[in-house]
Amino acid sequence: NDEIFGLFQAAEFMDEEFATKADLREIAEGEDMKEDEFLAKLADAETPYIQVVFNDLLETLPEMLPEDNVLHTSLYEVKKFLKSFDMGYQKIHACVNDCCLFRKKYKKLEKCPKCKASRWKTNIHNGEEKKGVPQKVLRYFPIIPRLKRMFRSEEMAKDLRWHYSNKSDDGKLRHPVDSVTWDQMNERYPAFAAEERNVRLGLSTDGFNPFNMKNTKYSCWPVLLVNYNLPPDLCMKKENIMLTLLIPGPKQPGNSLDVYLEPLIEDLDHLWKNGELTYDAFSKSTFNLKAMLLWTISDFPAYGNLVAAQ
Repeated sequence: NDEIFGLFQAAEFMDEEFATKADLREIAEGEDMKEDEFLAKLADAETPYIQVVFNDLLETLPEMLPEDNVLHTSLYEVKKFLKSFDMGYQKIHACVNDCCLFRKKYKKLEKCPKCKASRWKTNIHNGEEKKGVPQKVLRYFPIIPRLKRMFRSEEMAKDLRWHYSNKSDDGKLRHPVDSVTWDQMNERYPAFAAEERNVRLGLSTDGFNPFNMKNTKYSCWPVLLVNYNLPPDLCMKKENIMLTLLIPGPKQPGNSLDVYLEPLIEDLDHLWKNGELTYDAFSKSTFNLKAMLLWTISDFPAYGNLVAAQ
């Protein structure tokens, strides 16, 4: 929960009601480097003692092990090692009025080409424009490397084939593979269906208030992907549901949702039309991974926004 809340803070999910915390916001934006350093030292001072003990333990353990051991000798090295498993995300500047994303042909613009709103924030103290500090930032977690990594695990690569040989034979619906839609798509796209490793996805999105305060009007929109190749006891587990977009507030995107879906749709389109060369740890071979977006999952208001986006 702390990690997720940190993401929201990093995404500048601060309501106007939090204007009294403007100094902290400016620090986070890198405007006052000295204050940044001071806060970093305060954070170090508040580091739990257990981390210090763990670091000392890592320095001591190698002396008890054979000389050719490869154990990391500091907490810093352990964190650096674990960081290599992090897939990361992209920060994409967005128009404050949800008109466009500042990417591709708009990447170098400083004003929205549609509403002419500034790309940058304004200092609430002196009214000056803060160059380099965007008013709105979309977080995109690229799906292609994450799907490819799933096949790098032998167990997961095996589970991703589950749908191919576990269709219900008694007419009962136990999994999306037993649905009419699944059969119809297989008949319409037989080449796609013939490759059991091709992925079928569902998209879900809705707004919520990350601050959990009744007096704060704020709507953040996460966009999630569900992998229907997996068996029913796995496909809806939180570790298998992919967060792909984090759309900032304070207002809901409404019919402008398509603006924020743009990078995700581009990757889905690539996976559908071209595919991606992927290593399969289960079969010890490579194949061309493709993906299909089967459904969207949402309540009726969000469904209206998704329909408009399509």
